[in-house]
Amino acid sequence: MSAFPPVEELVPHAGGMLLIDRIIAQEGETVRGEVEISPQSLFFEAGRGVPGYVGFELMAQTISAYDGLKRRRNGKPPKIGFLVGCRSYRCVKPFFAAGEKLVIEVTSLLGEEGMASFDCKISSPDGAEMAKAVINVYRPPDDEAFVSGA
Repeated sequence: MSAFPPVEELVPHAGGMLLIDRIIAQEGETVRGEVEISPQSLFFEAGRGVPGYVGFELMAQTISAYDGLKRRRNGKPPKIGFLVGCRSYRCVKPFFAAGEKLVIEVTSLLGEEGMASFDCKISSPDGAEMAKAVINVYRPPDDEAFVSGA
């Protein structure tokens, strides 16, 4: 049994749009998630796997889980956030293969008034780095409603 709640309770993504399998660790401002690539993975291409650029979304969903853990401790449900930007996403391989386990690590660099920046990486379970980025996000305050079409 995991020390963490199911990832479905930490991020606002549902069904096939949820790309990470679980949270495996939290140490200070760092959270680690995990996913095993399979033919059922969204974006899976037969004979190739999941494109390396999807690692960016794996990082973003792990950031969402980081926020979900903090909100849960304060008795609040997960809340949608927005990707604002990314500095230098680099991935050493074009595809993540079926059966490959990935560890996604996000570390909060700074956060102020809804804006936050995270150092992110994807590694194999043995620690070999596969992808790296710095991602900037924004989450509106709880009392601010999201208005579409305005």
